[in-house]
Order: sequence, then C-alpha cells, then structure tokens
Amino acid sequence: MEKLIYVLNDPADGLEGRVDRIADAIVPRAKAIGGERIALLVPDQAEEIRRRCAARIGGDFASLSAVFECWLPTLDSRPAIEEVLSNHCGALWGYLVTESVLATCPHSVEEGGRVPGVTQWGINDKPAAVELDDFYRDWTAHSKLSFDLHPTRDSYIRNAVARRLTPAAPVYLGIVLERFPSLDDFTDESIYFGPPEVVKEMFAHVPSFYDFETAITGGMSEFRWA
Repeated sequence: MEKLIYVLNDPADGLEGRVDRIADAIVPRAKAIGGERIALLVPDQAEEIRRRCAARIGGDFASLSAVFECWLPTLDSRPAIEEVLSNHCGALWGYLVTESVLATCPHSVEEGGRVPGVTQWGINDKPAAVELDDFYRDWTAHSKLSFDLHPTRDSYIRNAVARRLTPAAPVYLGIVLERFPSLDDFTDESIYFGPPEVVKEMFAHVPSFYDFETAITGGMSEFRWA
C-alpha cells in the first residue's frame, strides 16, 4: 500500500458544506480503486484559532481549502482521484509519502466522523543551507523533543515526502499531523507548550530543519473513513 496526500489550494466554493461536497465526490471514487484509511481535513476553525492565538497559524494557511489523504494498492490509479479533487480547488498539490506513527491516535470514529479536538497540520521544507542528511537527523531529534514540548498532544504522525505527484506541487519534505484534545489545548500557550527550558531548546533547534519562509501550518478539523 502507498500513502498519498493531496493539498487543495484556492477554494472553488464556500466553506459551509465543503466536507460533504468533497467527501460525496471523492470517497466513493477512492474506495472504488482500493482506497483505504481515508481522511479529509478542512480549516473550518481558522478564524476562531486566529482570534484566540494567531501564532497557531503560519504561512499561507488562508489559501488551503482542504487536505485529502488515502492509502492505495498502487499509485498508478491515482488519476481517478486527482480528477475529482481538481474540481474542488484552483491548484492541487499531490505527494507520495512514507508515514511514521510516533503516537497513535486514540480516537475511533464512525464512517465519515469527525476526530475529536483539533489537528495541527503542517508542511515544511528544509532551509537551503541545510544538507538533506542533517535535515532528517534533526527532524528525528525534534520529534523526540516534541513529546515534552506538547504534553497534552494525543497523537503525532510524521510523513516524509518521497516524491511530488502533481505538476503544481511545490517542493516540500515533511507533512506533519499533531492532534490536540481541544481548542484550549491548541490555542492556550500555557497548555500547548511544556516547560520553558524545553520551549527554549525547541526555538534554538527548529531552524536546523524547518524553513519558516515556505512552511504552512494551522489547525484543522479531521474526518475519517475506513
């Protein structure tokens, strides 16, 4: 099985009802070609997150309309998915990734159900001056540190980009999903961050693997299908 992640940019429609519109179009098509472990994420809480803590939104998050994930037996059948997703955005970024589950999500939801809490979704490249081997080493080190950095986080999935799948997709190396139990856990910095010494270490370490100029991050609602 191969994991595909698609980032939908420049919304083609309004936010209200977007989950149902995209899901009704794409989930049956994905399942028809063997798609499993399907997820759809939408930025439906972005305004409230900005109001509570603008720091939780980074980069050009406003341009994202949705993120679609699924596993396929072979990526050769992906045009059936890309054709549908392209109808719901102005630009479609597609990536083949390898998934590392560092903390398993404790939530099981019904078909098409919303995962409790908020999912912090982010995509990033390495700084130009950082060598690729150093990027992966420091990303791994940061992953370990992040458990102390975010004490209430209840799951963490790290996706390393293997290749781009669509012509519009810019170069990125990592796509990360970190789930928090509630908006308070995500937006209240006294809860979101751990001990001050860990925060200080994190800020000193992040520039070794994270390109702030092109990174995009923010909180999303996540919906899942089997």
